[in-house]
Parts: sequence; structure tokens; C-alpha cells
Amino acid sequence: MPDFADPDIFRTVLESLQIGVYLVDRDRRIMFWNDGAQNITGFLRQDVLGRYCRDNILVHCDENNSLLCGDACPLTEVMRDGQPREAEVYLRHREGHRVPVLVRAVPIRDRHGAVVGAAETFDERDAVAAPDRRHNQLAAYGWADEKTGLPGHGFTESLLHEAMVLFSEHTAPFGVLRIQVDQLEHFRALHGQGAADGILRVVADTLKKTLRREDMLGRWAEDQFLAIVPFCNAMERLAARWQKVVNSSGIPWWGDQLSVTISIGGTIDRPGDTMESILQRTEQALRQSVAQGGNCFNSIA
Repeated sequence: MPDFADPDIFRTVLESLQIGVYLVDRDRRIMFWNDGAQNITGFLRQDVLGRYCRDNILVHCDENNSLLCGDACPLTEVMRDGQPREAEVYLRHREGHRVPVLVRAVPIRDRHGAVVGAAETFDERDAVAAPDRRHNQLAAYGWADEKTGLPGHGFTESLLHEAMVLFSEHTAPFGVLRIQVDQLEHFRALHGQGAADGILRVVADTLKKTLRREDMLGRWAEDQFLAIVPFCNAMERLAARWQKVVNSSGIPWWGDQLSVTISIGGTIDRPGDTMESILQRTEQALRQSVAQGGNCFNSIA
């Protein structure tokens, strides 16, 4: 068909795709940035076109908080050996929170077969879709916390009660983790209420983006969140991942990049538990983490 001989048609299609697509030249200078890339990262075309990957715009890291730049960058590896790459990574959104994405990179070759650049596609991993829909519905009914968009304290209590009923009737185990932003009062005194609200939103969004489909997360107190994680047999590994991802998040503030750490206390449900007994153990475990200087995890079985 003659219409498809027009290269602008293909560019228009690429630009409108909701999966993120960007192209770089041999120097890893960004030459193309589509609508999907804008929506997923928050960075507009004018923010990134002509800039270099080494500027660390997205600050890619793995779940161990190891930065994927330089030789570890998938684009660098693709241009070095001409082989496609795929990786699950976290990028940093323009607003500061971390977003888990599946990245695929392929080489771009000229008519002679020489590698002249690379293309990367990325999309949010499926695990975050269900929590996003749930939080949107909560907001519509006025049950969401205004500062973070998460379920408020009262609704989170209802979620915990629901998990307890499920356990007692069907022996379905679950864990409860209380998460506290370390030294939020000091952070607020140093940087102001606006920065404190911003960092709370970043922590909430980062945690929300790393949930499994079945997990639940809500706002519990001014500086605390409560996570309910069904079928959890590796709380320590989960807490460590949350801490690393939150540590690598942050907000731009008057030329600085502000970040915080989190302390976590967890427990596993027991036969005969009440809501009060579960919450008491999470509070005790959290106090142990804070007493150890913060940015750590403790659990009480």
C-alpha cells in the first residue's frame, strides 16, 4: 500500500504507543522519546531529547539498589555485542518514586549491518495494575488518605480484619508489616511541610509500585504505613527490598535531591490472634528497628 511508504506514519505510530520507547545513538544521546515514555516516567520530550543516558535521568537500578549505568547499562551492552537484552529494573519517576519496569533493548543497525545505536522499550510490570485500580476506586468513594492516595487508617483496619477472618476460616497465613519513615519530624523541621508531604507521597508511591497483586498497603499514622501480605513466608527479604527501593527514591527540592530511609517491624498471624495482639507485635518489632538506629527490619513471630 502506497500510504505505508511514508516514514512519518511509522514515526507517528511509535510516538503514540503507550509502552515506553526511546532511541539513542552510539554516544547514548537520546534521539527519540514517545508518549508512553512520557506517561510512565513523567519526563516530557523536551526534558530528555538531546541529553545523554550518562546524565542518569531515570537512574535505573536493580532490586538490590545497584545502579545500571556505564558498562552495566543494557543499551551499552547491546551496542557492544549487538545482542538483545531484557531486564527487570526500577526507574525513578520525575516525581521521585521508583517504578518497576520490564526493559527490552535491541541494536539499531545501518544498511551495512553496523550498530549505530540502540532502542529500548519499557513498561510497568503487571503486578502493580491491580493495586492501582483499587486505590483509584478508594479515592472515588472518599476512603483514600489525602496526602498519599493510599487507603486511610479506618479502611486499613477493615482490610486487616478481613485478612484475620480469612485466616481463621480457611487457615490462610498472612504477615503484617508496620513501616515508619525515619525521623520525619526532623525532616519536616529541616525542609518544611511541603517537602515532608512530598517525601511521604514518594514513599507511598514507591511501596505501592512494588506490591504483589494480593498485597494491601494503607496509611496508618502520620509517619507510618501498614502492609498486609498474604501467604508471606519471606518477610525479611520483602522488607529488605522495600528499604533498598525507598532509599534510592527521593524528591528534587531547591536544587537538592532529598531522600529518607524506613524502619519496618513485622509479624506473622497466630491462631487465636486478635487485631490488638497483631498490632502490638508489629509496634514492638518496629520500636526495636528504630532503637537500632532506623533503616532496618525486625520481626516477632
